[in-house]
Amino acid sequence: MSKNWYQNFLKSLVQESQDYERGGTQKDEYSPEEVVTVPCPLCRSEERRIIYTEHGVVGITRCLSCSLIYTSPRVRSPEKDFWGNIDKYYAEARLIFEGKAHHCREPNFIEELELIGSHKPRGRLLDIGCNMGMFLYLARKRGWEVVGMEPSPSLSQLATERFGLKVYNCFIDGVPRSEYGFFDVITISDVLEHDCDPLPFLKKVNQLLADDGIIYIKVPNAKWNLFKQKVLGFMGRRPKQGIWASCDHVVHYTHATLDRILEKSGFHIIKVTIAKPMQPPVWHEYVGHYYQYPSPWFLDWKRHIGRLAFYWLSWLEYLLRLGSIGDLAPNIVVLSEKK
Repeated sequence: MSKNWYQNFLKSLVQESQDYERGGTQKDEYSPEEVVTVPCPLCRSEERRIIYTEHGVVGITRCLSCSLIYTSPRVRSPEKDFWGNIDKYYAEARLIFEGKAHHCREPNFIEELELIGSHKPRGRLLDIGCNMGMFLYLARKRGWEVVGMEPSPSLSQLATERFGLKVYNCFIDGVPRSEYGFFDVITISDVLEHDCDPLPFLKKVNQLLADDGIIYIKVPNAKWNLFKQKVLGFMGRRPKQGIWASCDHVVHYTHATLDRILEKSGFHIIKVTIAKPMQPPVWHEYVGHYYQYPSPWFLDWKRHIGRLAFYWLSWLEYLLRLGSIGDLAPNIVVLSEKK
């Protein structure tokens, strides 16, 4: 059975065949006029070495002074990649809003809530970068008093209108001072890598957190990206969309650099772990606006099996390294408290 026949057979099962339209404004290629060179976000050094290039001119850079990996040259105003058309975003998530489908990341959201709940079972929770509010929706169902912060006007509007959530449409500086010190939990899941200036950002988070509160952070593991880069390079392969998601991921953390930034921001790490990998659906290759809904594993079985295999191998590596995140972990998860 040829691969082409299999793909054509799958397409024949689907009556809806429009092209997938994502809500964001990310592009496959950028011109030199669309990027800007920046210093290291941690130590401000200008000394750096480019270790990879994506999207034509976007550079993955290692700081020669502090070893932080960051994006430079990077896209100008990368946060606005998520300021897309509200109608397109709604089309992506319509079945979720109507209660007819689950979000593809719902298992990941539940895993996050269970970990947080093992340290703080209830309280007031702020989700920074809450997107359309699907994590907050699940947290509210579990008894949390929830608040969101989302800079994207379209995404925050959907979270407010479709889920009835309280969401501040602003950057972190815009959260009212009346909220300072009143959150038992602050979640920053798959968000910190998007922030161009993480030190001031995390210092604001510190002010928003209650004295006995905790923060939950999940970021992609830069060492995993380096590992993939080396393996794919050895195989002579270069994915069209890149490895580093550098159109909007602007800082790339290892266990060591994340620990250093949290320390400088007034936090102490109380737990380090690894979350299960996200399994992005592939419906959009066949049926258009199905990118956010889980698809059957057999549509993308090699990636599913590969991600799970490396996830379990990363736990073995974690044990051998005595609790340090190594090359095989897809992400880094930390729970932290104020020093």
